[in-house]
Amino acid sequence: MLNVLPLLLIILPVVSQLILGTFSIYKPSSLKFNRVSWINFILQIILSFVAFNIADYNFSKQYEQYPNPMRCGMPLVGMAVACFFLLFVLILIIVIQFLIKRWRVKEI
Repeated sequence: MLNVLPLLLIILPVVSQLILGTFSIYKPSSLKFNRVSWINFILQIILSFVAFNIADYNFSKQYEQYPNPMRCGMPLVGMAVACFFLLFVLILIIVIQFLIKRWRVKEI
């Protein structure tokens, strides 16, 4: 489970923004779009650090189990790049949802 957990943690805010952001656009009385966006943005940053630390812990345990004189850090670089990519995707989703919200308010 610890192998899949970092990936789930960095995807969670994006999925949450898609679901709760869409819900707050179409039913604005229950959730505020601004609050949902800020919570997911902050969660993306925090969960990225947590996921990176969990991945680092997984790799250190793997190297303890199977000692090897050469250690490769490329999976951690891949995790960091995935965190930055998903942060960019989250910002893109927030901007698109904000434009949809403005368009709906203008139309009504």
